[in-house]
Amino acid sequence: MKTIQRIYLYAVSLISMEVVLWGMIGLTRSIFSNPGSGGVSQLSEALALILVGVPVFGIHWWAGQRSANKDEEERSSGVRALFLYAVLLGLLIPLSQNGLAVLNRLVTNIFDIPSSRALIGGYQSLSDNLIAALFNGLVAFYFLNILKKDWLEVSNKAALTLTRRIYRYIWVLYSLLMAIAGVSQILRYIFSLASVSSSYENTLFANGLALTLVGFPLWVWAWKVAQDALSDPVEKNSLLRLGMLYFFSLSGVLFVLSTTGVILNEFLQMLFDRNTFANFFIEIDEPLAIAIPLGAVWAYYGHWLQRDLAALPNAPRRAALHRFYYYILSAIGLVTAFIGLSLLLSFIIESALATSVYKSNRLAESLATLFVGLPLWLYTWRPLQTKALSTDEDAEQARRSIIRKIYLYLAIFAGVVGGMVAAVQLISLLLEALLDSPPKHFTEDLLNALQMLILFGGLLAYHWQSLRRDGLLRSEIKGEKADILSVLLLDEESGTLSNQLASLMDADDAAIKLIPQNLAEEFSPADAAILPQSLLLDAPEMLRERIRQFNGSKLIITEEADDYFVMENVDEIKNSLHQLAEGEEIQRAKKTPGWMIAVYILAGMMALQILLFLLIIGIESF
Repeated sequence: MKTIQRIYLYAVSLISMEVVLWGMIGLTRSIFSNPGSGGVSQLSEALALILVGVPVFGIHWWAGQRSANKDEEERSSGVRALFLYAVLLGLLIPLSQNGLAVLNRLVTNIFDIPSSRALIGGYQSLSDNLIAALFNGLVAFYFLNILKKDWLEVSNKAALTLTRRIYRYIWVLYSLLMAIAGVSQILRYIFSLASVSSSYENTLFANGLALTLVGFPLWVWAWKVAQDALSDPVEKNSLLRLGMLYFFSLSGVLFVLSTTGVILNEFLQMLFDRNTFANFFIEIDEPLAIAIPLGAVWAYYGHWLQRDLAALPNAPRRAALHRFYYYILSAIGLVTAFIGLSLLLSFIIESALATSVYKSNRLAESLATLFVGLPLWLYTWRPLQTKALSTDEDAEQARRSIIRKIYLYLAIFAGVVGGMVAAVQLISLLLEALLDSPPKHFTEDLLNALQMLILFGGLLAYHWQSLRRDGLLRSEIKGEKADILSVLLLDEESGTLSNQLASLMDADDAAIKLIPQNLAEEFSPADAAILPQSLLLDAPEMLRERIRQFNGSKLIITEEADDYFVMENVDEIKNSLHQLAEGEEIQRAKKTPGWMIAVYILAGMMALQILLFLLIIGIESF
């Protein structure tokens, strides 16, 4: 209930604060604007924003502050931390954008380019930007003091720490995108010097220079802040940092490979059509201008990713994260190579049957796609497969890893479904030809369906064989091992622990020997013991002494009970007591499994990838 109340208060406070802020900005701008430039409508709109926003913001912000001053839990809540850092982002990013607008128009004027050609703030005035920057800065200063006070007075800083970490990496991403866009514009201008220059190319340089002058120093500052925080082990081992490093590195790889494919396609078309090198260079200037800065991002953040992974003390976790990176690249390479090979075979079929006019661009596209995807897949898949086929202990972890199983089953799934679609199309064409006259382009369609069936069948057979080989190797290695793990089962006479474990054990657990233990007798020698929580709490003194003297590992199974709840930390105790005080049942938060964390990281990377792609397209459209 309190969480919902907090979300309501702070969400309304955030929206109404922005309403009041831009109402004040609009009011001040109307005072300093020209009388004939829509002053009355601008003034009335600004006054309306202020009159509506001030009471709404005042009431809700006062309520939020009063609750935070009275209750430590309110002040340390994650909703309040998210609100404060979201407010700072909503104030400081417009502040930097207005500074960029001023600089952008200044640079365009230096190069004798109309201010309207400026990428940011082309139709704004100096007073517009200064007023917006001043008000955003003043409000940001107020909330920054509120945030500093919370950091000093709050004892539980977990929510503040997590939100600050997100806040820092948002600044890293924002400034890095700005710097990449600026460098890309400058490189496009440099490449355009090979052709006849125009005011458009000069505009590229002016806009790129402004973006770089603001974005690069801002990125240096934001990244330095994030790097300086690594002195704290919690920051260094955070999943957010790891996810951002994966995102930056993989984004660089994907864009570099994409632009490499575009460049290779243009190069092959130049060879097939016998075009000049000058025309070829003109065609590749845009993708090359994007590939160079993103290649630098790939190299830089890939270096930091490898350093962070190498510094992990847990060797299995370090190996798993390496596999995660390479399996993503392998999947990208496999899909790209599959598409390229399919396009090439389709082109060969059409050319052999002479059903269409020869087009060099189709051949170039298929070859470029294949030449990009196949080396990437071989480079990443062969080491992974070699490791999985070896017989050391690390290889067993590689074969059992969840990311490998997901990769293989996704490939098998694609092979089965794609093969079904191709088979349906093939059989449909044959039946149509038998029942009626063959349709137009029957031979071409038949051969295309056949080649797709063969490709999907090969994809299915290869990865099914890899999955089967993994299982055979695991069985052979386990059969060669002489050591068997002996485990005692300590359970009450009425307990069902033994039967439950026996039903869950499968062939993969043949090296584990479960030994039911009579509680009234001395314990048999064993490597580990499994006992339920209720037995441990209610055991007689003699049994407790035997458990204490047992030298093996002790695995305790928590059970659902009306009066026993195992708490992992003080926060869980506090939350449980609040639930009991409100007449609710104690709800234990379940820990997110590791594979779900990997899914979250991948989903976040994909979302940010789309954001980066859309931003670059937007910049390129100017």
